[in-house]
Amino acid sequence: MGDRDDNPTRRLKTAAISPETSIEDAMVVLNEAATGALVVTSDGRTLFGLVTDGDVRRAIMRGVSLDEVAGSIANRTPVIASSTIPSADALHLMTKHDISHLPMIDESGVLQGLLLRRDLADMEDLEQSARERLESVLIHPDTPLLAAIERLDRAGTGALVLCQTGRRLHGVLTDRDVRRAILHGVSLEDPCGTIANLDPVVARGAITSGDALRLMAERGIDHLPVVDDHGDMVEFLLRRDLIQESRFSLSAVVMAGGYGSRLMPLTESVPKPMLPVGDRPLLERTIQQLRRSGIREVHLTTHYLPEAIEEHFGDGTAFGVKLAYFNEDLPLGTAGGLKQVKRADGPFVVMNGDVLTGVSFQDMFLYHREHRADMTVGVRKWEMPVPFGVVDCDDVQVRALREKPLVTLFINAGIYLLEPRVCEYIPDGQYFDMTDLVQKLLDERLTVVSYPIVEYWQDVGRHEDYQQAQEDVRNGRI
Repeated sequence: MGDRDDNPTRRLKTAAISPETSIEDAMVVLNEAATGALVVTSDGRTLFGLVTDGDVRRAIMRGVSLDEVAGSIANRTPVIASSTIPSADALHLMTKHDISHLPMIDESGVLQGLLLRRDLADMEDLEQSARERLESVLIHPDTPLLAAIERLDRAGTGALVLCQTGRRLHGVLTDRDVRRAILHGVSLEDPCGTIANLDPVVARGAITSGDALRLMAERGIDHLPVVDDHGDMVEFLLRRDLIQESRFSLSAVVMAGGYGSRLMPLTESVPKPMLPVGDRPLLERTIQQLRRSGIREVHLTTHYLPEAIEEHFGDGTAFGVKLAYFNEDLPLGTAGGLKQVKRADGPFVVMNGDVLTGVSFQDMFLYHREHRADMTVGVRKWEMPVPFGVVDCDDVQVRALREKPLVTLFINAGIYLLEPRVCEYIPDGQYFDMTDLVQKLLDERLTVVSYPIVEYWQDVGRHEDYQQAQEDVRNGRI
């Protein structure tokens, strides 16, 4: 992975490609740039379009050849901004369109830089918590509309909370309500309560960031009042804050309890995740990759020779993470132990302990959120040559003959991203695999999406796979 450059102008040197660049080469540039998107330019700095990591993965799922030009999958009409846009306005624009990449142009339309949402994440004025802003958004329903507009402008929240007495919620007034009222000729001297939503969507009691985001997405709102049992305001959540927060709130569960029978005799006295790959155990490389994606809380489910794992990693401090262990007395399958693992609230990664990968779990989460998924399944494109001519038939009629074709499939890569409520569908104390969980979610009509893994990926379950992983590490492929 290349060094990250947080300057939007200098970033163009590493995050710009031409429309004729192949998709395969664009994937390499994406990985090196670490931006999650590339600007496609023609004639120097003329913006042609934008190619995101999601665009690449969707193209792969459609069967688009990696030899095709990147311009064919680019978004030709991306959201753009002036190169002089204030940071607060840029964040508002990105939040409004739910994007993480913003090309910036000058007055002549020449591309000047690529702004990322993460560039704005460390600004002090954007770190103000929902609780701290509550006082600035409370307003009485009898307040004239003109004064409410002034308060909206000062608060910078896009909405105000109406309270008749104390903090008792009466309604919500949004910037959109104000604009509609003005268009309908409402007097600016009228009480703001006359145009407010007096039956807003609210959350009662504590709510996790993930659940709040999901509720906002389902109801199409950007503001969520949180009230106590008496209906009094305790918090005012904004979608833009939760999106920033959720980028770095992932935890992970690594399934490290397998016997590794296919790797005997190597696993006779060493658990499979602790087999050395290069100069360190496979599991250590996995934890390192999780940490690179901002994940600091990792849970390990163990069964076979658990003491070897615990003695090496301890509490995880030496490896930059906080580790917790759940030892299965009896094997519970690849999903059965998830219900017992105590995780932080919010979405979490689950992965098999015998997978070596360079995937960005934060990018995977952004894809998961974009598709409003309950569960995202990492998949890997797999091609198998058929050693015979294949005859395509329609009943008894021969329609085509293909000589030794390649059959393309998508295989389960053993990497998943789950919303917490998915665990409700896992039975207690029973053997239950991820395949069982996926089918259960599909039966319940929940949203399960696939995430094509285009980064390095190697299953280390067989002797030949283990040797391949060793060779890949020696040659610097991972």
